[in-house]
Amino acid sequence: MPLSTITVQHSDGSPARGVRVSLGFSFGMTDAHLTDKYGVAVVEHSSVGRATVFAAGRDQGSFHAPGRYVVTL
Repeated sequence: MPLSTITVQHSDGSPARGVRVSLGFSFGMTDAHLTDKYGVAVVEHSSVGRATVFAAGRDQGSFHAPGRYVVTL
């Protein structure tokens, strides 16, 4: 299955640990994953294409999955 890496950071650039991250595709959502101590969550998904990133309970933008995306809280 494809993997996407989502990095979540605070506005000062420090990693945001323990943030719930999921991806939304036209056919549904992935399971939620928590960021690690580096602010990174690796999300496995079966769909490819445009994905909306949800982190900390909010829409944080979109990207082409699989891939990498950075969220700043």
